[in-house]
Amino acid sequence: MKQFLVSVGLLVVGGPVGRAQQPGPPAPTAAELKKNFALLARGTEDESPAFTKLMDTAPRRLVAYLKTHELSAAGAKQLNLDLSAEAKDEAHLKVFTYYYDSGGTRGTVHRPVLQWQNAAGQRFAYAAHEECEFTSIYKLVSPGRTQYLLLGQDKGSSNCIISVAYVIELKGNYLLVNSAAFDKNARLDAAITGSDSLILCNADLTFDARGQVLRIAANEPDAEASGEPAVKNAVLKWQGTRFVSGR
Repeated sequence: MKQFLVSVGLLVVGGPVGRAQQPGPPAPTAAELKKNFALLARGTEDESPAFTKLMDTAPRRLVAYLKTHELSAAGAKQLNLDLSAEAKDEAHLKVFTYYYDSGGTRGTVHRPVLQWQNAAGQRFAYAAHEECEFTSIYKLVSPGRTQYLLLGQDKGSSNCIISVAYVIELKGNYLLVNSAAFDKNARLDAAITGSDSLILCNADLTFDARGQVLRIAANEPDAEASGEPAVKNAVLKWQGTRFVSGR
């Protein structure tokens, strides 16, 4: 029975760390991507070596495509993707989501690919390692920096709906994961902090953009009875570079 696994967050960029991006293979056509993501949507994780390879190559091909193409919600649908979140600002940050079946109690797994542009209008993209359907993007107040909070949910197991808060920074051509976005001293019960991300089971995350406050509300008080750790209500306040406990 497959369960949700969490990997520790790492610092990443839109290209190789510390170097300019290297030329990649030619971008695929829309028809090729449509076929790739249709196969993923109909398939099951680890069903065959060919499918496992497609899980790796399809998002990388989408990244290459997004570096040279603007994609609307309707255009994403044509490629068997969802435009699940979008920021209405100069960076035009977008989250495109593809999916496949886990083959276990988790059901459908959603995977995000991010697109943004620099001041010159050049496009970039990054296939995030998170397994989540991000549906909200919020600009964070960060003097001299451009940072965003992404919020979303996914099914973690038959007993757990995961909520994910993910902080990223855009710096010209690069996307950087904020490796210290969540204060480890916040002492959130049942929280898995990968520094850049906060992942909770059976809790709702809401963000007050005006007050820059992230609220955590348990939606299943008896989670421990079903084998999942209970989550307690909490408030986290953004302080320019990271979230800290608000009480």
